[in-house]
Amino acid sequence: MLKLKSRGGYRGKPKPKLPPHMKRVPVNARIQQWMIDQIKKRGEVGYVLEEILINAGFKYHEPEVKKTLNS
Repeated sequence: MLKLKSRGGYRGKPKPKLPPHMKRVPVNARIQQWMIDQIKKRGEVGYVLEEILINAGFKYHEPEVKKTLNS
């Protein structure tokens, strides 16, 4: 009797869901290639862009923490 190998299905512990303030939001921006190359030389693009936006006057808001009954 042949036993077929199972396919798909549950493959370990699922990843926990991210809190709402850490979810990625797609942003479209047209940036020339030379600008992208310079940003990549400074570090990871997301962190560098975040720093540039904060320096440009955009305000960073701490995530709202919902209070529970026990705290």
